[in-house]
This record gives sequence, structure tokens and C-alpha cells, in this order.
Amino acid sequence: MGIRQLNGTYVPAEDRILLRITTDAAEEFRFWLTRPITGQLLGAINAAAERAIAQKFPAQVAQTVAEFEQQAVKAQTKLDDQFQPGATFPLGEAPGLVVKLGVGEKGNDISLDLTMPNGASINLCIPPKLAQQIGVLLDGLQQKAAWGIAQTAAPASAPADAVVNEKKLIH
Repeated sequence: MGIRQLNGTYVPAEDRILLRITTDAAEEFRFWLTRPITGQLLGAINAAAERAIAQKFPAQVAQTVAEFEQQAVKAQTKLDDQFQPGATFPLGEAPGLVVKLGVGEKGNDISLDLTMPNGASINLCIPPKLAQQIGVLLDGLQQKAAWGIAQTAAPASAPADAVVNEKKLIH
């Protein structure tokens, strides 16, 4: 199952972010992300990007390269495409509240375990470049929500490199 498209919306009445993910199989998954979970996810994405840069460049230039890469990802991320909803909802149409986030590595991808209150867990394997684009989306939404999440929220374990998949759309 490959990710086809992502969509995020800040919902003030819930004080949460609604994250919608569609797959190549036309399935749609919906998740509520709280402020703490969003902070953890942004921290994990940033930590993965920093590790990848630290492996390629000396410490003296790594910070500059990281800032440049972050600006490039921001500029390349499409946030205005029309979201195409899925045809089926394996977890149901109601969004599931993510109460726990697990982050790890799976090959070259970032592995995210999203755990719901009932203990059910969904695993997403995301290429690092797509993870950075998700970070751009979530950072914009958390700023709109005035959550004040710092960009270096929390370190987490994630891989260094991956190939960009151009068919992924974020908005």
C-alpha cells in the first residue's frame, strides 16, 4: 500500500489536526493529531533530516545545509492541490485519535506507529523526503493553531536517505 495523497486541516472546535491519508488502492485513513502528538511527529521528522545531513557533511556546515534543505522542501511542497478522497475507509469514516506515536527505521523509510485509544496501531512507512513534506504541512497547521511547537520538539530515531516519490501530494 503506497501513500497517494495527504491532507491536513486544523479544526478549532476540536483543537486538533485532522490528517487524511489516501493510498494507491483508493483507501482513506483519517486521524486526529493532538498538540503533543504533532510536536513529537515534527521532532521526529526534524531529527531524521538532521541525522541525514550530519552523515553527509561536516558539523561546521551541517546547520547551514539543514536550513537550506528545509527551505527547498518548503518551496517544493504543493499545498494547494485538490484532495481526492478515498473510496473505502478501512478504519471507518470517523477519524481515529492518535494517543501514542512510535517512530523507528524500516530500511530507508521512517516507520510511524500511530496508536489509537483502543490499542489498535497503524504503521506507515514514509520516505524521508515525504516525511519532510508532511513536516511542512503540520508546521503550517500548528502555526495556524498558534500551538507554538518548536521545530526541534523531540529527538527520535529515523533513517537518513530515500528517493523522492514525485506522485505524492501534500496539502
